[in-house]
Amino acid sequence: MENETVSSNQVSWTWADQISSYRFWGLFLFYLLLIIPNIILNVSYPFFTEMYGLSAVDLGMAMAFRSVAGFGGFWLAWFLIRMKNHFLLYLFSCLTIIGLILIVLSTSIAALATSFFLIGLGFGAISLAVPAIIAGGKGGSEMFVVSFGLITFYELLVWTSYSGLTDHLFELFQNPASFLIMGIVSSVLGTLLLIPVKAEPFAEPPAERDKVLPPVQRDPVIMVLLCLIPLYNIYYILHISYRLHGEVNSIHPTRKILSPRAALWSTLLLSVLSPMIVSSLNTNLAREFEENNLPGFHRNGAIIFWSFLFIPVSYALIQANLNRLVRNTAAGREEPVR
Repeated sequence: MENETVSSNQVSWTWADQISSYRFWGLFLFYLLLIIPNIILNVSYPFFTEMYGLSAVDLGMAMAFRSVAGFGGFWLAWFLIRMKNHFLLYLFSCLTIIGLILIVLSTSIAALATSFFLIGLGFGAISLAVPAIIAGGKGGSEMFVVSFGLITFYELLVWTSYSGLTDHLFELFQNPASFLIMGIVSSVLGTLLLIPVKAEPFAEPPAERDKVLPPVQRDPVIMVLLCLIPLYNIYYILHISYRLHGEVNSIHPTRKILSPRAALWSTLLLSVLSPMIVSSLNTNLAREFEENNLPGFHRNGAIIFWSFLFIPVSYALIQANLNRLVRNTAAGREEPVR
């Protein structure tokens, strides 16, 4: 009886299922938008010295409260995972928002230190809880790598971007309070994007895939050339990513590749995943070749290699494999001449 209960609670989610659902995107965007207030704090030293007349040493001590609180967020994240419910993320974002509001209203070093502590506590918990929720969605080790890899990549990207734009931001926001309001707006927006995410994001079975597209033969060389046209190439790469995922799924139905819509958004926003996306797409075509004893298909090595150099070539190689399968299927349906 106990074994039956355990097996009934095991829900099969692939990494592609998770990325194909809004549950992943809501959590990911929530995390991404909650990075911004912390970046703002790090580039706001001139504002804080102007607002409070603090020395670098005093300000450094106040900022240290955020680092200490960040470690304390570890326990909040652990508590959230034990509860198996993401609703505590709302509390963590509220800590960040309240901390930012207190900075705007603060008039003393003690109030500033308290604000930093609340922000550090909230973001410390979020930075651990969100990857854990995503990686715990039964997508296996692949999703573990994807979730932590994406979050690390985009955190570094945002940090680098904001550090380079610091002087321009100071010129744009002469009022220190206006500068900090950017962080409040970002935090509120991230919290709103979290609302549609279910309480236990990956407890239910994944949605059924019903979007399949009829395979179309295309000239791989023409595909690469079209991707060289400025501006149009962006649209064409997104279009090809969308089409190929739907067409491959019509030939070899599987939940181990992204849905067409998720492929489009991932190509646009998660280009760092391109090697993983194209290799999983081609793997399913390769299985079809092997099942039909067809030799000579392009393997994943070349496709992954080109995904780092020039992604249209990877799509062209996948299209060449798809063309062969389409021609083989058409030849198999032809009636022998008598």
